[in-house]
Amino acid sequence: MTEYLILSLNRALPLVWEYNKQITFNLTFSRTYGSIPRSTLARVAPVGTSFFTIDSTSKRIFRTFRTPPRPSVSGVTGISRPRLQGTGFALGNWTGNPQFRIDLHYANADGTPGTLIASFPASLYDPGTLTKSVYVDFGLPDAFTSGPELEWDTLYSIVLVPTFANSSNRGDAWVKTSPTGDTLGMVRIGRSTDGGATWTLTDNADWSNTSLGNASVRLAFYYESEVTIPVAKSSEAFRSYFNGWVSRTTLPSGFMIWQDIINGVTNPTAGREVRFTDSYTHTVRFYTTADVAGFTQTDTASFIWRYDINPVTIDMFYASEAYLQRIDFLANGSSVRLNDSYEQEFSGNAGQSVTFDPPILWWKAQVLSGAVRLRALVFE
Repeated sequence: MTEYLILSLNRALPLVWEYNKQITFNLTFSRTYGSIPRSTLARVAPVGTSFFTIDSTSKRIFRTFRTPPRPSVSGVTGISRPRLQGTGFALGNWTGNPQFRIDLHYANADGTPGTLIASFPASLYDPGTLTKSVYVDFGLPDAFTSGPELEWDTLYSIVLVPTFANSSNRGDAWVKTSPTGDTLGMVRIGRSTDGGATWTLTDNADWSNTSLGNASVRLAFYYESEVTIPVAKSSEAFRSYFNGWVSRTTLPSGFMIWQDIINGVTNPTAGREVRFTDSYTHTVRFYTTADVAGFTQTDTASFIWRYDINPVTIDMFYASEAYLQRIDFLANGSSVRLNDSYEQEFSGNAGQSVTFDPPILWWKAQVLSGAVRLRALVFE
């Protein structure tokens, strides 16, 4: 008798749990950006006129570039370090089968190659003419994790190194003066006939390239913007699923979304589980192919909370004690087992119910078939 008097106290809370019930709702993630500098950078150097013949492994050439200073943009919560996305050298009068690699160095103050960072086997772009390109391509613009990571506002040299070259296996590196596009800091090239011990330097010029859209150097980095929306979690008895984008801001020209990340799930599609504790965090990783003026981005996403965890226990509802009042059967052939007891299995068809008066103590419910709804009083 004492147990049922306790149920009348104000600390008893009603609980309704319906297996596979779902709640659909929308969340709007909004952020305002300042002006965003472009994050895909390139120096363009199509085929030029004068040339330097590489017909010996003692000969090599380099180009110099500088990474930009790290941007500062309101509304942006993170910026990746820049990465080298590609580089190449056009070689005319191609003869035989010369072999090359491409080295990336920190540059000295005069642009000449300093400390070696990495060496890359070179690919060959062969359009079927006597002019071919020796290049490396790490992918642009979405492969932001493949190219070698660079530092901000730092001088680098890229060196074309012949690993096999002689008078019968050679090519002519073409020089293009005043290359177009982003100059990426220092515009200086050099050539050596003694394995890089000494260099002959030329300013305001670059070694031509006919691959990668004639880009002699390509760099890229991405921005991140993060918005967190608190959402109260009523229980542990359901799972959260992404349900698609309801609406999205029309993005300005040059603003390119690479990844949407919601609570650690990258580019979620409808039906994908997105776990959460008490909030949803939406992170956008994006890059810019042009300078973008400040604007507000507003994206609305739909989510589903589905009570599809089976069995459930009362601690999932943050309760220490629970008393079951009623079972409603929502489909024909429905069945539920309480408290892991075969003696507490209840079955029924759609529209039928079982009422417990007085309520019975329960701590676990498992739906064996069909669909049911439980009504109870719980204590925190």
